[in-house]
Amino acid sequence: MTDLQPHQPPAPGALASTTAPNRQDSPVLPPGLTDEEIVTRWLRLKAAGRGALSKTTQAQYRTEAERLFWYARRIDTPISSWTVDHLVDFLAFLQQPAPWAIRAPGVRRGSPTWRPFLGPLGDASAAQTQKIVTSLFAWLRDIGYLRVNPAAGVPSIGRAAGANQARFLSVEDCALMREAISARTSDTEEDRLRQARDAFLVDLFAITGLRTSEAVNAHMRDFQMVPVPSALRREDPTLPEYTWLLQVRHGKGGKPRVVPCAAIIPALQLYRLAFGLPAVPLPDESGWLILSVRRTQFGERKPLRSRVAVWKIITGICAEACEFAKTSDRTIDVQRLEHASTHWLRHTYAKGLVKANVSERHKLDNMGHADRRTFDQYDDDEVIRRVLATDRARRPGGAQ
Repeated sequence: MTDLQPHQPPAPGALASTTAPNRQDSPVLPPGLTDEEIVTRWLRLKAAGRGALSKTTQAQYRTEAERLFWYARRIDTPISSWTVDHLVDFLAFLQQPAPWAIRAPGVRRGSPTWRPFLGPLGDASAAQTQKIVTSLFAWLRDIGYLRVNPAAGVPSIGRAAGANQARFLSVEDCALMREAISARTSDTEEDRLRQARDAFLVDLFAITGLRTSEAVNAHMRDFQMVPVPSALRREDPTLPEYTWLLQVRHGKGGKPRVVPCAAIIPALQLYRLAFGLPAVPLPDESGWLILSVRRTQFGERKPLRSRVAVWKIITGICAEACEFAKTSDRTIDVQRLEHASTHWLRHTYAKGLVKANVSERHKLDNMGHADRRTFDQYDDDEVIRRVLATDRARRPGGAQ
């Protein structure tokens, strides 16, 4: 991870933090470091060792650090001099950033017009920012860099009880996306490869529930065929001799997991055959899972490693499905498809687990979640079932 060099607003220059009253020499850090250099070490720790944060989460931590230093420069006060009032003002600032902190869409880092915000943060984003910033100040105090933690006493943010998850695609929506891909005219090799790749991507996200970051970091060899233990087959003779599993090696927070994937193997085989690969991945195969339809200058297959690129493919397929539905006189929820993205297919998978009555433990393991309350948003009928069960139990003669 490169050193943190937050982008500066026009007015204030670099901040001196050597005389900050709340700052002291830490016994575990070299002397004479700036606030930015200290926070860079915090970011490096988050990326170090087993259990390191995922690349996506690391990027979020870095973004929050940039916002923090941007604000510190604007108020001309280094974070090592922050008081409780400074921190309270910053948390309020997150909800309503000043105009100077908002950038235009499409502006990239390094541009003179880059700013740390696209607009006011939503409740969930502001809460996540608050968690990250308060954890940073706690760390600065723990390592002896600050005498007192100005964030001490900031309320911890628990999980809010949210409404049912509406950002998902129905089974019919997914079928329509597949139909739209199949209806393409494929005159060139790139067209045929793109058709096979895109059909596989729809199935990959809808059938396995992978996060985009997990998919772009996956390899072909992560699909593995394993024997079903004979003891399990004796308990249930209907079980197959072999099954397929997908090793997610780079899950959220750096946590690996295993995902059932037998249902996607036919799509995987068609995808691989289209790209000139054997139908079944080899255990020592080194290729990436998601492939570009183009080759390198040396004729090798290029991987598709960009989350944004995959997001654009899926949103493009959704738009294509809308047009396909119009030409075939189909009635669909156009607004839902127009707003859908890759993550919506993950929610589709989660809702499918709920409807299939998969056990709580298996749902959490398949999705890579730690909190069972996460699944409350996917169960549309849970409240009604609870109400009906309670009413039934309280009727005369009902279960007590």
